[in-house]
Amino acid sequence: MDDNILQNCVERAGQCDAAAIAELYKHYWRAARATAYGITADINIAEDAASEAFYAALGSLQDLKDTTRFGPWLRTIVVRTAKRLAAARQKEIVSESTAQTDTKLPTPGSRLEQQELAALIHEAVGTLSQTLREAVSLFYFEGYDIKEAAHFLDVPEGTVKRRLHEGRLKLRDAAELIIKGAKPMNPNREHILKKLEDALSEGIHSEAFFKVMRQALRLRPVPNELIRKVMRKIYAEKKERFKTISPEKEKKWRDMMTLMYSHSDRAQDPNHPVGKVSNTIRAALPQFKSWRLDCSELNMSRVVRSIFEENEKTSSPLLPPGFVESSRGSFISATRAILVQDKDGMFCTSYELVQKMESLDAFKKQYKRGKFLSDALCLLWKEAQIIELKAIEDLLRRLSNTIIPSTTIHFSQYEEPRYRAALRMQIGNSPVPAAIAGVLNPRPEIYGEGHIAFAAIYLEPWASAQSVQKIELSDFSPLLDLLSKKSDP
Repeated sequence: MDDNILQNCVERAGQCDAAAIAELYKHYWRAARATAYGITADINIAEDAASEAFYAALGSLQDLKDTTRFGPWLRTIVVRTAKRLAAARQKEIVSESTAQTDTKLPTPGSRLEQQELAALIHEAVGTLSQTLREAVSLFYFEGYDIKEAAHFLDVPEGTVKRRLHEGRLKLRDAAELIIKGAKPMNPNREHILKKLEDALSEGIHSEAFFKVMRQALRLRPVPNELIRKVMRKIYAEKKERFKTISPEKEKKWRDMMTLMYSHSDRAQDPNHPVGKVSNTIRAALPQFKSWRLDCSELNMSRVVRSIFEENEKTSSPLLPPGFVESSRGSFISATRAILVQDKDGMFCTSYELVQKMESLDAFKKQYKRGKFLSDALCLLWKEAQIIELKAIEDLLRRLSNTIIPSTTIHFSQYEEPRYRAALRMQIGNSPVPAAIAGVLNPRPEIYGEGHIAFAAIYLEPWASAQSVQKIELSDFSPLLDLLSKKSDP
């Protein structure tokens, strides 16, 4: 439906125009039912959910600020309604089953089977080519429709449809293997993991390990167990150093943490472009509670040790109070992030640099000469329900419309092992990313139960666009001075 026609139809539906309501129902009913069926796997519950969601949507059209977004808005209501009805039905089934037999709730074994099935499905998607995987992930997992996925990928809608069709055909064989109980193995994946196991014996600082680790980090799903094995090996080599830390080194590390978990002088100056945009972003996100890490009370020995020891809550000292225990919460904090300039003049994260450099020596040289500090704002939030990547993109778009409304922005997919799905935001032609944000992989031992999203907003591109001045990243020397400062071993 054309945006202008849709807008007119939604406005008339809000005035109880029967013809307009019928037109919306005709246009969106099948999509709403399909969305509900994807969640409930029960056509009867799906139809109930779609009907109830339509009724709720029509009754609250006054809450819809952008009438051209009726489809995604309705989908959100459908998803919420379908999950509620499916959960209610599941409770009925459990209650009926308990009344008829002495059957208990799903066993840990059955839950494990469900987790393994989900992992197999994602592994099957991971075997697709990048272009097919992007389309399948955005459309089926991350809340994008065809038009939105095409806009995100900067390709025609027909291209997205073709990629989805090809992806479904390629996944059909894998689905049959899953149903039959046979794991859809990726021979190249198994080969890479075996090479990584062998490279570990040569040492984590070897060229062979660097090269194969680059390949392993690109695998989807991420080989978490093998990565944890690498972390344990790193820790084993340095364990003695972490047992006792001198007061001098403890102070040095705290000074470094204080520097990294705070803003520079310019970012605290409301008259400087960086400080001004920082305050503007905070004001535009009132739902995010300001939080600052108090480094003076940190036990640095425990923080460093817990990064490698799985029986500890790895980052709990570095999270907002109560974040692990709560079911939801949104926080914003100041930090300084390390970005590295590559040979082409573009700035990237350390992970991106690893993927760009073909050798360990090349990585070390580029990292040494290309490091800069960015004043950044970190957003961290938790929800009880699944967080879709589309919701994160929408948040960043709303932010840009508020702060830099006349500036061109674009998004691309960003892949890093800690994210289930992520994106990179660019403002205009800036070589510095405006933001890297995504949905983190589940880590209940770190974050507790729930779904976690994280966004790093790099302030320099925002400040440049808002002030129409060229704002550079900061020199790395303050951190370098602390790193080179002598302390007792």
